[in-house]
Amino acid sequence: MKAVLALTLITVTLTVAALTYAAPQAQLPGRPKSSSAKSDGLPPVAKVTKGFERVVSTADGAASLYTIWKRDRDAQLIAQLPHDFEKQRFLIVATVASGDSQAGVYSIWHSGVRRPAQYYYWKRYDKQLALVIPNLNVRSRGDDQSKAATARVNTDTVVLTTPIIAKGPKGEPVIDLDNVLVKQSSNFFGNFVRGANMKLATLDSAKAFPGNIEVTIGFPRISGQLASVHYSILVPPKDKTFKPRIADRRVGYYHVGYDDSSKNDGESQRIRYAYRWNVEKADPKLRLSPPKRPIVYYIEHTTPIRYRRWVREGILAWNKAFEKVGIVGAIEVYQQDAATGAHMDKDPEDSRYSFVRWTNANMGFAIGPVHVHPETGQIFEADIVMDEGFLSGWVRAHISTELASAAMAGMNAETVQWLNEHPGWDPRVRLAAPADRPGVIAYLRAVSQGTAAGMSVPPTAGPDVWSPMNLQACHDGCRTVCMPGYAEHVKHARIALDIGLLTGVAAESDDGDSESVLDGLPESFVGPLLKDVIMHETGHTMGLRHNWRGSALYSFAEINSKEMRGKKPHGSTVMDYTPTNIIVEDGELVQGDYTMIDIGPYDFWAIEWGYGDNPDETLKRAGQKEHAFIAEEGSSGPDPRAKVWEFGENSLDYADARIKYVHHVRQKLLEKGIKDGEPWAKVRRLYGSLLGAQLSACRTASNWIGGVYFHRHVKGDEAVTEDPVIPAPVDRQRRALQFLVENAFRDEAFDLRPEVLRKLGTQQWFDTNWRDEQDTPIHDRILGVQASVLTMILNPTKLRRVFDNELRAAEDEETLTIPEILQTLRKEIWSELDAGDSQLISSLRRGLQREHLDRMIALGTGLDMPGAAGETLASLARGELRWLRGRLSVPLTDDMDPYTRAHLDDANERVTRALEATYSRRR
Repeated sequence: MKAVLALTLITVTLTVAALTYAAPQAQLPGRPKSSSAKSDGLPPVAKVTKGFERVVSTADGAASLYTIWKRDRDAQLIAQLPHDFEKQRFLIVATVASGDSQAGVYSIWHSGVRRPAQYYYWKRYDKQLALVIPNLNVRSRGDDQSKAATARVNTDTVVLTTPIIAKGPKGEPVIDLDNVLVKQSSNFFGNFVRGANMKLATLDSAKAFPGNIEVTIGFPRISGQLASVHYSILVPPKDKTFKPRIADRRVGYYHVGYDDSSKNDGESQRIRYAYRWNVEKADPKLRLSPPKRPIVYYIEHTTPIRYRRWVREGILAWNKAFEKVGIVGAIEVYQQDAATGAHMDKDPEDSRYSFVRWTNANMGFAIGPVHVHPETGQIFEADIVMDEGFLSGWVRAHISTELASAAMAGMNAETVQWLNEHPGWDPRVRLAAPADRPGVIAYLRAVSQGTAAGMSVPPTAGPDVWSPMNLQACHDGCRTVCMPGYAEHVKHARIALDIGLLTGVAAESDDGDSESVLDGLPESFVGPLLKDVIMHETGHTMGLRHNWRGSALYSFAEINSKEMRGKKPHGSTVMDYTPTNIIVEDGELVQGDYTMIDIGPYDFWAIEWGYGDNPDETLKRAGQKEHAFIAEEGSSGPDPRAKVWEFGENSLDYADARIKYVHHVRQKLLEKGIKDGEPWAKVRRLYGSLLGAQLSACRTASNWIGGVYFHRHVKGDEAVTEDPVIPAPVDRQRRALQFLVENAFRDEAFDLRPEVLRKLGTQQWFDTNWRDEQDTPIHDRILGVQASVLTMILNPTKLRRVFDNELRAAEDEETLTIPEILQTLRKEIWSELDAGDSQLISSLRRGLQREHLDRMIALGTGLDMPGAAGETLASLARGELRWLRGRLSVPLTDDMDPYTRAHLDDANERVTRALEATYSRRR
């Protein structure tokens, strides 16, 4: 009897399993087999849409993807799906439209939801529709048995359900669309809509086009702040002539991917298809042929007339790369114009058209998102969004925000997590005002725990400051955010113009004979800069990823030479983030181009691989230095040549030039930096900006310590002479360490003249900066910078890389070691003890010495520094403490400065007790 019962149970289990793992169109017994089946009891659509307005958004009245009715007064939406809806797969792109610091930039990636652009289909269950995500991540290209086995295990996922409220003329299901997009919005936006009062939701916009539906919903968030979210529902086209191209890590293309379960050759099962347009020759027999179907962009009519020329040139620059693969005029650009009516029948939100859109959100960003078919990687629509705030937005940044951004840029995720647990080492904490530090610590702790929603964001702790680049978000969105970098460098261009450093450009004179001025800067400066940004974003819409190796093709001297200026771009690619090139000329260098003037050799090569006919042959040249590629992860990786906002094959030369610029401007700050009638608060702001530039230069130098040259080439590539992983030259690492010593730890590095410090006032407007101290907290700010530089050197990631480089070095090759780093820091920071000049130690030096002592005591007495270098570091730190005890245990004389005497006496006591505690615990 038991055996029969067991057999029965097994039979039932197998039957249910077979039904569960059936294809998406299969139905459970008793349910309709298709959408055309009779739906008893459902009213006609005309009945449920009484009092509603049908949404028609196309000029010609063409049928839309869904037939939509709206009722604005209570934000109601009704949608009639097409007759064959169960065969239709579509994308829903969910984006925060307002109420967030990055509104319109990233599709939402709040905790619990990681679907910025997800593929779906509708599945009918009697009078319910289920929104289902097809499992595209695991597939089989093998035989029927392999496909069946794969489908049985890797099933689809139901996200939500909604009732069918009526039927169309042919039985099409009609649903309450706002039930999906409003009431169940947490499925798309996670914590962003948590606690939102959806009873007050408004229908801000609803548009229906042949290939897509666009809906914007407004609501108050849990904090009461008004916000809005945007939905794009669209069916991606699938061209029969498009051939997916397997992505290769040697060239930087975004990609879609899946695991092929039928691939069992011992290698990875992952298959990746590069993002590419379907650009084909109209006549394949011709060496140079027009495209069968060009890539067409429309410049939105909101783009200011003064910028349209440069936007157009930035897009069309890529045609030269397509000509190299035999396609002439692959890209076309048309100007939408409200005055003439040209192309005003085209809506930027219509997925049939690619637009350059202009905003003025004062955020200083540019993005290049694309829409691709998730099964093939075919790009079918792209937009470039340019925010005018890049010309002025960062000027309004708080000084502490600017400093924290400089300190945290490129910080590895491992170190960021460690800093969350050790706030005393954290630049976000140390650069905050003392009164704000508890709030910063609490906020960062909440961020790490996922409970920060609704909390006020401290100036030094916002996501723009500290969040490591979300690589998956960048990849899925195929977009870039260049705030605040461009805006920051434009601000320094304004400073340089006032000081007289912008040579080769001229502002408009009183008689109007000089060149045009765009927003206070010469067009010959702003125009090429805008073209550079547009070239970068257009590259993204071609499928290209960032390439942080682009700025390291030429030496700094070559970039700033007569031979290169105006003749060729000073990097290998526009897909890098390169700063504005402004230098103080010294005879050896001449002012080079301020920005990239054209696409570079890597860009030509990447387009050749993506759109040419012989990608395998193209890849053989990956080892050439002008084709080097490191993507987003390189910004926090070990290669010092692959960082953002620096350039030159040896970026230490750039760092030196940056410091020279800082000192030059500081000397002229009171004379030329401020005009009669301007408030002294401007000097305070400018000094803070220069301090940020100084800290950025220190960050650039710090990247060389423990640096590793990284190459993506493979065995057999042409022109390859180097191993894939090589320690950076030891002389550059030592030079970097000395750079930090000289430009962060010495008093003279900060130009603290009384005549400057006495001008650092503030206006304290009650609607903006009323919390600013009337007297600038000089000691706190300088010590915050110095503490941040110490963290750049002494952090888990940095020390691990230094330690590993000792093994990578060849037998006869010198290497920078952890003991050398610690000794160099100690000798510099406590140089007064070595020189016998401890009668008077300045207040800034005493603060730096206390900071250094705090860290050595922490490291020597058990601070958790993860990794293999941790214990070694603890032993070395105790050795540093013993050295200090030997120097500090000397008699202190009565004629010694009282501050210095108290400082040295206290330091001696702390070192002695720390060593005693260590020995006691370790016995």
